[in-house]
Amino acid sequence: MRTDSVAPTGTVARVVAVLRAVVEAGEDISVAELAETVGLPRPTVHRLLDLLAKEDMLEADPVTRRWRPTVEYQRLGALLTSRRDLVKLARPIMAEVVQRSQEACLLGVYLPRRRQMIYAAEHTSPNPLSYRIELNSPASVIWGASGRAILAFLPEEEIDTVLADRSPAPGTGERPPSASALRRELELIRQQGWAFSRGQKIPGSRGIAAPILDADGIAVGSLTLTIPKVRFQEDAKETLAEMVMRGAEKVNSLLGYRAAHALT
Repeated sequence: MRTDSVAPTGTVARVVAVLRAVVEAGEDISVAELAETVGLPRPTVHRLLDLLAKEDMLEADPVTRRWRPTVEYQRLGALLTSRRDLVKLARPIMAEVVQRSQEACLLGVYLPRRRQMIYAAEHTSPNPLSYRIELNSPASVIWGASGRAILAFLPEEEIDTVLADRSPAPGTGERPPSASALRRELELIRQQGWAFSRGQKIPGSRGIAAPILDADGIAVGSLTLTIPKVRFQEDAKETLAEMVMRGAEKVNSLLGYRAAHALT
């Protein structure tokens, strides 16, 4: 039962209350039990359950008509947990990469349902940056070293879908290369283990990124050094790439990845 005497008001508050009650029940729950728990009339609870069912968050057992979270809701919960775990695992390794390189390190996380990525964490450089990193904002994996390091290690059918996106680079406005040209670049990234870009996402920057791989060798994110072009030295590129690859390999190992599982 509700621990207070005030029923939630407003559609959003009521939807959240019903969703929370179903999850916290620990087992399938009836409409009557839900109505008592959240302190709302049964017709109102029915309406809210229908809204949540339409969004694939809750479902009713076809026999008992008792309600439970859907597979999609559980997937979202697992995704959130794994993302938080990845950030926690990566932070000390990012600090090591920054200490060695003296440049900012970003953790990219792939969003499979959207086929996009976000920057989930940043370890700043001891040297000043000339731009601001926006965290948790979805972006294409077609652009930037951080995106292409992920794209190169996705399943082929997923790469096909991503390549259909012809949006311009957010940093430079350039149009995407042809699918065949981009596939050649992705193959090179797979061979050398890192990607490089010039201002495609962040104007005035240079990016060097390595993929973060799960136990099956599928990309779940990337580790990226981002460097102002005024400080970037071309002859240091491979040394920096080695640093970021070693960092990514440490994260990969924690996720259960072994080189023998790489994509073929």
